[in-house]
Amino acid sequence: MTSRFVPRQRLARESIEALLSTMSAGSKLPSEEQLAKQLGISRPTIRSALSALEQEGLIVRRHGVGTFASTPHTDMDASLQVLNSVADIVRNNGYTPAVTDVHITSVSLPTAVCDALLLPTATPGFRVVRTVTADGQPAVFLVDYLPETIGKISVDLSVFSDKMIAALAHLGVFILYARTHLSIQRSTAEAAEALNIATGDPVLYLQQVAYTTDHTPAIYSIGYHREGVITYTLTRYADVSERAEP
Repeated sequence: MTSRFVPRQRLARESIEALLSTMSAGSKLPSEEQLAKQLGISRPTIRSALSALEQEGLIVRRHGVGTFASTPHTDMDASLQVLNSVADIVRNNGYTPAVTDVHITSVSLPTAVCDALLLPTATPGFRVVRTVTADGQPAVFLVDYLPETIGKISVDLSVFSDKMIAALAHLGVFILYARTHLSIQRSTAEAAEALNIATGDPVLYLQQVAYTTDHTPAIYSIGYHREGVITYTLTRYADVSERAEP
């Protein structure tokens, strides 16, 4: 029984791979039932082949929506110990970065942002969104919040082009470090549109607060990193108190 099943699964896989080679990224595959009829293979075998292709990242299956050819992932490495812009991370990995769809809006800063930046509720400020691409593929959707005034310096974002830290340095506000929290979250509709993924798809979510040289919290940032694009590394050290005595 097993000797018959494996070749049928291989045939199903190879047939689906051949179909994928003719499709563009994001295109929808026929349903399991349609594939079974087209290929003359049982649905359980088709389902097994699709599961294997999904595990390898060749397709994306969305419950209640369908199965889609996946977008080829761009692999990049970055260290969490270095506060680099996403564009620099892309460039340092040998890809061509671009910052697109930049929108700067005057807002009353959300309560969570005001709390993180140690500001009064509803402090006036800016919301800056943009998408960073790597070789034309969307990689990260970024959202920055910052007040209209940092210390005694008025924030003039007419100097902003693609890097917030560089723009603030031009104004005399110098960022020294950031505290960053990482988690896996579901993509919002806004981020999904920017990254060309489905709302609710998993993303690597980075939330951070950047501090000036005098330790003033200045920028509240959120980064939605498309799955599988950038891998962050972190060096961890052993607790010296747990080392065994000689």
